[in-house]
Amino acid sequence: MKRIISIVLSLLMFTSLTLTAFAEPELDTPVNEEIIEEYSYTQRVSSTLSISNKIANCKSTVFGFSTLATKIVMTQTLQKKNGNSWTNVTSWSKTFNTWYGVFQNTKSSLSSGTYRVKTVAKVYSGANYETITTYSTTSTC
Repeated sequence: MKRIISIVLSLLMFTSLTLTAFAEPELDTPVNEEIIEEYSYTQRVSSTLSISNKIANCKSTVFGFSTLATKIVMTQTLQKKNGNSWTNVTSWSKTFNTWYGVFQNTKSSLSSGTYRVKTVAKVYSGANYETITTYSTTSTC
């Protein structure tokens, strides 16, 4: 009987260690410019940048929870790499009085260099809000 109990306990310990080794983290890591975390009012925030013929095409997308989010304020900033830091090239802001927003802008006559898009989204639920910041992948001109 003791032998059976020790075998069962050994199997349980092995199974729990195996499950722990393959467990997913609580918060997902960014995937393809998207921040995938658990927020109170926000489902998804993403920033994308494409550059062609010295023209930057910037896109920011924010989805709140349709039953909670009442307003989204987005600030989109095109940034250029300067040594080890980033400098702001230009910024745009827009308010969406709904639970989602897609914000697209272009900037022409870019100089050579490496660029990214920074998106700061304030997602409101009534008077309360949360702020989420995300960055696009870099693109070179």
